[in-house]
Amino acid sequence: MDSTTPDIDDLATLLFSLPTERLTTDAVTALLTHEIAGWAVMRGWTPRREARVVLPTMAELDVDLRLGYIDLVISRGGRDPDLAIEIDSTQKPWSLAKLRYAVAAGMHGIWVRWGATDWAGVYDDVDVIQLWTVKRALPRPRATSQLTLWS
Repeated sequence: MDSTTPDIDDLATLLFSLPTERLTTDAVTALLTHEIAGWAVMRGWTPRREARVVLPTMAELDVDLRLGYIDLVISRGGRDPDLAIEIDSTQKPWSLAKLRYAVAAGMHGIWVRWGATDWAGVYDDVDVIQLWTVKRALPRPRATSQLTLWS
């Protein structure tokens, strides 16, 4: 067990306790981001949202570079590696690629996957916290008659 494991277990416990069942998809993502950042601050660490990364594209890993953002990078200082965290409600291969790039750069990758379908999988190089939460889109505005727009 490395020194990161208790921290990841603690984060998972926090995330599993959050009341997400009645929230919209955007609200769940915002709540998870907020809670993870707060969890980091309580430990004296520095979270940074939307941390920019440039990495090779997934196709053949040629010289074509692609710009992306990791949802949260948490600088832990000291001897423990920084955390790179992606938060997704769907299966996104690009998120896994960004995390693997961060791991190769010496960070500890965590994929927070939530939703009622699509198991994220198990990876040797990236921890997965899988939250089973129903995705709810924002309610659509009531349709108005096209004729009322012209009157």
